[in-house]
Amino acid sequence: MESVETLIPDNEGNHLVIVLSFYEDSQKIDTFQIPPEFSNLEIADIAIEKLNPNYTLGLSAFHLMCRWLIEQFSLFPNAVFTFICSTDPLETTHGKITPEQYRWNLFEAFYQRNINKLNILGIESQDIVVGPYGYQTFARVFYRSRHAPIIHLVIDHINNKYTH
Repeated sequence: MESVETLIPDNEGNHLVIVLSFYEDSQKIDTFQIPPEFSNLEIADIAIEKLNPNYTLGLSAFHLMCRWLIEQFSLFPNAVFTFICSTDPLETTHGKITPEQYRWNLFEAFYQRNINKLNILGIESQDIVVGPYGYQTFARVFYRSRHAPIIHLVIDHINNKYTH
């Protein structure tokens, strides 16, 4: 799997590690069952992690992360990107919501702040709730309208990946 990654500082001593992991051609055919007319489509998973999980992260890193991801949408005009919130434990002061919901709310807030930039690039998205009841997390698929006919294949893969 080919990948593109970056390390984004928060100017407070911590960093975000962002990785785009692209599926190989054989995986697109065998795993996703992408039809031949979409064979040049690229599919990448977005992974976001704090370099030092035990330390807080300054908001500036999230702003820079969004800027970097938008640049990647421009650099890979024939790509579909998927993001799945981690189900790893997370200590927060928000005891009334799950770590997955907290992460999703944060991701959603930055998404909403950048939706105009994504619209200019022609990027659409679809939300997905992944996993069996009680073990659910949240996901989003980013794509261009020309890829809409096969987005259900990507969503099916994500659902299958996290329910088995």
